[in-house]
Amino acid sequence: MDSKRKGSLFYFGERILLGTDGIVTEPHSHYAVSILVSLRGSFHLYTNHNVEIETEGIIIPPNFYHRLDGSNSEMVIIQLDPKSEEYKRIEMDQSPKTIDGDTRSKIIKIANPLFDDTLTCDSARSLYNQILSLLGSKTNPKKYDERIEMAIQRIKEKIPNPVTLLELSEISGISTDRFMHLFKENMGIPLRQYLLWQRLHIAAKLLQGGENLTTASHAAGFSDQAHLSRTFKKMFGVKPSLFLGGQSLSKVCFCED
Repeated sequence: MDSKRKGSLFYFGERILLGTDGIVTEPHSHYAVSILVSLRGSFHLYTNHNVEIETEGIIIPPNFYHRLDGSNSEMVIIQLDPKSEEYKRIEMDQSPKTIDGDTRSKIIKIANPLFDDTLTCDSARSLYNQILSLLGSKTNPKKYDERIEMAIQRIKEKIPNPVTLLELSEISGISTDRFMHLFKENMGIPLRQYLLWQRLHIAAKLLQGGENLTTASHAAGFSDQAHLSRTFKKMFGVKPSLFLGGQSLSKVCFCED
């Protein structure tokens, strides 16, 4: 039997394109939308009620608690920000959405370069866009409260520097309690978890620039490398080493946004 093919990871700011073989995660949830397509074999999702979903292609909505067992699957995985322009192309509710066989077949036909070490940042971005274009027509984006839009903008301007709840409530013009409620209502996760999510992306950009994991951890606002690793594992279900190459991947590229 042939050995497992090594895949590649391309990181575009808050977007991930990954080809991997045999991925298994611990139970987790995260802010990103996840798109999973198997190139061979089915994989299994287990929900927070331990409901088992066996499939060959699925879109997982943001903040959906699950465990992935792709131990017998070669997979393409995309993760993207649910507030992004790309997400407007995907019609779905708050439950996982199965990808039909015809769409999956089209994705399989174009996804092989993720496993043959030929992709560059530009060609990987093209593949990412092709896959998304196969998943549905553009839809009207979800409308977020303008006060939360203002707060998100402030967070992205200041992070990795500290951002306080009081500061965000003041620019939003509402009380801290009301802001916390409105933020979770709009974003689906508490403010603290969203800030950690943003810090993970800061750390990734620093790694792109050649910093080591320890330096990147401190610069992104984590107390130490262990704090970054724990946060990463809680949100992605795997250790950050999976996304930093080694034995599991042949190529890891941190591309510009």
